[in-house]
Amino acid sequence: MKSLKLIFASLIISFGVNAQKATQKKMDRNYLSPEQKAKFQTEKMKTELNLSNEQYDKAYQINMGIVQKNKSLEDQKMTTYERENAVKQNKEARILMLKEVLSAEQFNKMQENLKENKQADKE
Repeated sequence: MKSLKLIFASLIISFGVNAQKATQKKMDRNYLSPEQKAKFQTEKMKTELNLSNEQYDKAYQINMGIVQKNKSLEDQKMTTYERENAVKQNKEARILMLKEVLSAEQFNKMQENLKENKQADKE
């Protein structure tokens, strides 16, 4: 019985540690400058989608513009719902702009990656 309690306690502790790591990772992203966020996003795209130098430059400009737009929303007086809606619209605009830069194969891969990331965030 003691060993069962010990196993249960260790499981609870391990879940708590993992939850803290996930929270810390999200907090770290929130403290990045807009330039750092855009560079991080574009570097990830370069790795996952094999972007050419020209595509990288265009994707960086798109990512930078959207990150700056989202950052400016923080200073505006609006409800949480309105802010979330605006961020969602910016995300959709980013995808449409990137569609013009990426090949069909790259765009499809990006869409798959976005779905996987969304699924992972839910878990």
